[in-house]
Amino acid sequence: MSSTFTDHQLDIVETGMKSEGIPGVAIAIVTGGEIVAAEGFGYRDLNQRLPMTPQTVTPICSLTKSMTGTAILQLVEQGRLSLDEPIQTYLPDLVISDLQTTRKITPRVLLSHKSGMGRTGHQPPMWRETVSPYRDRADLVSRLANIELQTPPNTAWSYCNEGFVTLGRLVETVSDIPLEEYFETRIFQPVGMDDTLTNFDGWRASADRAHLYERGDDDPAEAFLPANYGIYLSTGGVSSTALNLANYQIASMNYSDSPLLGAGSLEQMQSISMPFGDTGMGYGMGWQIRWVGSRKVVSHGGGLAGVATHSLMVPSAGIGVVVLTNLGGANVSLLAEQLAATVLDEQIFVSDPRNAPPINTRYVVPEGSLSLYPGVYKSDEATIEITGNDRGISVLRSVPEGGAEEANLIGIGDNLFMADEGVRSRGTLVYFVRNSDGYVTSLLTGGNQHWRS
Repeated sequence: MSSTFTDHQLDIVETGMKSEGIPGVAIAIVTGGEIVAAEGFGYRDLNQRLPMTPQTVTPICSLTKSMTGTAILQLVEQGRLSLDEPIQTYLPDLVISDLQTTRKITPRVLLSHKSGMGRTGHQPPMWRETVSPYRDRADLVSRLANIELQTPPNTAWSYCNEGFVTLGRLVETVSDIPLEEYFETRIFQPVGMDDTLTNFDGWRASADRAHLYERGDDDPAEAFLPANYGIYLSTGGVSSTALNLANYQIASMNYSDSPLLGAGSLEQMQSISMPFGDTGMGYGMGWQIRWVGSRKVVSHGGGLAGVATHSLMVPSAGIGVVVLTNLGGANVSLLAEQLAATVLDEQIFVSDPRNAPPINTRYVVPEGSLSLYPGVYKSDEATIEITGNDRGISVLRSVPEGGAEEANLIGIGDNLFMADEGVRSRGTLVYFVRNSDGYVTSLLTGGNQHWRS
């Protein structure tokens, strides 16, 4: 393995860190089943000026979701689970919203974020309370009986962390192995992920670990994560290193002899299960998927307070890039794509999203329907204003802390739109929920529901 990046790659990293104000970043690049470059840049600890390294342990956030998907598919391969059997078959006490709805919730549905639950409101107390409000995963899952679904299952894509908590509970129930032990023995050890941990205490105790930062008025301010995030382990509680995740990428692209799964299972995880209209984009099972010409790009991002991560693979070319940063909200997906472009001869990545090509769709919004959507939509997270323009409709999203993001929306399916511009907004989905009379009552974006005022 060469630890040295090319001059061009170093320029990309330096530019990305400077534009985003990133204190430290660890990056690994995979080509042809090998780690061809791995290096740390900047600082894992600003106060002590300790350098970031490829071995720096960092919370990986939602990069964990593909590991939960891997665990589910392992149990499917063993004949102990079916992707399309109601989860209630395996968890008899499970109720999600109501009994009729519960029978429609399967492992495939939860893995693809199409359960209709979205952001259920159970996660924010984990950030505010010093002691977890939930006894264990079973306790949290039992509280899903009281939620009101955003949409019926299989109607719309809406990001749901509690769905992945339910999957974690399913793994440990069916396997009869604690989820922490399952991850360690069935996923980490076979791949050689020796520095990968299942709790934040382990990350905090690591000698080479990332301190986490949020943007401040002047300098980045150190951020803190909950003492105990184990209940949400299966959705985003793993901590790892760039080198370990590069090994995980290699195993995930090894269709001939992976220590994790057979080729058919890897293909299922890395295929679109919930399409985003007709764009060639969608969500698989713990991975986001998009097609660019004949190439399939498999990726996922992650974020918690003080950390932003991204994992990107082009399986047909055997190329992978892992980026771990210690700055909350950093735009690391662009950095990953720019680095991937340096090792792929084809121009499938957009180096400058401000000059990106239009969204690939043939969908035609029904004449006259655009007038249904403009209005003001509110939630605890944000106020969103939808306005008309000469291209269709646009969204102006203002957050409680101040500031706003504006983007044009392109229709890609019935009541479904995608932002086609903006460095951060491009690709964002907006789904409008209509009642039985056809009136738009709310919109969904990022898993949150915003009600029309």
